[in-house]
Amino acid sequence: MEKSKLDIKMTAEIDLMNEKKMYVVKEGRLIAHELPDYGQTIIVTMGGRVNRWR
Repeated sequence: MEKSKLDIKMTAEIDLMNEKKMYVVKEGRLIAHELPDYGQTIIVTMGGRVNRWR
């Protein structure tokens, strides 16, 4: 029996204590972003999805 994309489950290990990383799930992939040591990070969402961040 062939599994659809919705049936496939993946696990990932993330470090919740590391405040220098932000994790985003995009198209089924977990993407880790390094945050700067200073300043601010702005995340723009549209329809519940990340549109862009800077």
